[in-house]
Amino acid sequence: MRNHPNMLFLFYEDLSKDLPACVRRIAKFLDKEITEEQIEKLCEHLNIDNFKKNKSVNFDNLNDAGLLNEKESFIRKGNVGGWRDYFDEEMTEQADRWIEENLRDTDVRFPQ
Repeated sequence: MRNHPNMLFLFYEDLSKDLPACVRRIAKFLDKEITEEQIEKLCEHLNIDNFKKNKSVNFDNLNDAGLLNEKESFIRKGNVGGWRDYFDEEMTEQADRWIEENLRDTDVRFPQ
């Protein structure tokens, strides 16, 4: 499905590098016109610090209900490669094997 016209692949690394360019790419994919002012507002809204404060996505209500440790946050730091802080060696090896086996015959490559 990689090249299906109704499929858009985005990587978090690309969003982190240049969010406005990704917003433009998404708008083009959706065949939507978007102004520079709208891009700026959307990028501000999606800024990781603002995103963490957004009760619509941060699941603070899980903390309130005692389902998450108060020190935990559903939204992590927003750093590229932050998964490494959560994966142990075995999990990393499993993920690497899965990627090797399942993406072998595709042109999909994760950014380094």
